[in-house]
Amino acid sequence: MYYGSARWRWMYGQGVRNGYKSVRGGQDGFLQLLEVLILRLPLEEVEMFLVQAWLLWTQRNKVRTGGAIQDPAQLVQRASVFLEEYGASQDHLIVPNVEERSSRWVPPPEHQFKLNFDAAIFHEIHVSGFGAIIRNERGEVMASLLARGPSVADSEEAELLACRKALDFVVDTGFTDLVVEGDNSVVRKAILSSRIEYSRLGHLYEDVKCMAAGITTLIVSCVHRTANSVAHSLARFAKHIADEIIWTEDSPPVAMEALYFDSS
Repeated sequence: MYYGSARWRWMYGQGVRNGYKSVRGGQDGFLQLLEVLILRLPLEEVEMFLVQAWLLWTQRNKVRTGGAIQDPAQLVQRASVFLEEYGASQDHLIVPNVEERSSRWVPPPEHQFKLNFDAAIFHEIHVSGFGAIIRNERGEVMASLLARGPSVADSEEAELLACRKALDFVVDTGFTDLVVEGDNSVVRKAILSSRIEYSRLGHLYEDVKCMAAGITTLIVSCVHRTANSVAHSLARFAKHIADEIIWTEDSPPVAMEALYFDSS
């Protein structure tokens, strides 16, 4: 009943109501319908249609895994908010022309901060670990975090959850001009991509992009594991804690060796 109601609102929503009525009938599948919509509707309405379809798909996946059902009457509004936030994030997101894979940690530019994050998977106890650290242009630690996470299917999911946790940490601590570094190129490319992510992790990528939209300046890069050793040390230690530990303006004791290596 829910999906039937949502589908009706989706097809006749404010974004595509008139255009969709003009192409009803004769379509054998979604791709054929999409081809007709692209030919007959303005780009903005096609984008609205696709976002609503994607929201329905992600809602279905969430419900199947025990998530809560969202009010289908709010579908058009949610799609509009998503498109606005996505557009805003593209205005301030800085994408390097060349992906730099540094092997040593490099301080951020003056008056900016660098966030390094990493994840670890502990198959034997069915949990994951996340580590994040924020440093200034002098290499001084502004804040750091280690947290225990859920069981994950693969490294992409672990790194994506770590990225979401790290950005949430950034928002809580109030940093707005950031260089963000991780060592998973797949996650980096997906975060910077302008296309909608339809994979099983699409809802996580949506969360990360929405968080990124709230940061004034954001540079995202990928580095070798050796340039991400502090965050890696924090993530590895997370198996020994029950929840999370945060340090503010103090070096995390569990990563002192890696911090010394970065400063040498």
